[in-house]
Amino acid sequence: MLDEETEVLVGKILEGLPSEVAGADLALFLLEEASATLLIPELARKLDVRGLICPVDDYRVLPRGLELQLSEELEEMGLPFSFPRPFCSLSSGPGPIHAFSRRFGRPTVTIELEGGRVKRVKVIRGAPCGSTYYMARRLVGARAEEAPSLAGLYVQIYPCLASHVEDPLLGEDMIHLSAMLARAAVEKAIRDAQRGA
Repeated sequence: MLDEETEVLVGKILEGLPSEVAGADLALFLLEEASATLLIPELARKLDVRGLICPVDDYRVLPRGLELQLSEELEEMGLPFSFPRPFCSLSSGPGPIHAFSRRFGRPTVTIELEGGRVKRVKVIRGAPCGSTYYMARRLVGARAEEAPSLAGLYVQIYPCLASHVEDPLLGEDMIHLSAMLARAAVEKAIRDAQRGA
């Protein structure tokens, strides 16, 4: 049961949303304030969504203990959910999260090489923030052996919500993890291109 002040806040949030949001297949909660995370279960309940993604791009916004508490509440509601750390680590999930993760999440690219340089990069699955597309455009013309490092660099300079603060759960800052995921995607794509796959 929510206290009166929280109930009023939830009501104001719902008033500000378009009516089409209610009953949506998937809700994305992109938060920058820790106290807002406490509203997730009630907002999901009132919106009657079928799935929920709340990325943890900053440990300070959603510490592990609070994530576990929210997970228990969402499980009791029978609501499929995911708390990817960081958002671009999402690779699958139950229900509508799976459909979303086919297009957005852990970067997947294909690369065409010509003369040892990147000729073309096609984004198969991009980071939700858009950094994969940013990276892909800038990799064209790069030498194949430099492309993975450049991919990581381009992701780190792209404006996204991934924090520069170490996540104690993972031992890395989120922006560095995002860069590592982009680098791994490019390394795989280059190996595949060199093998002619």
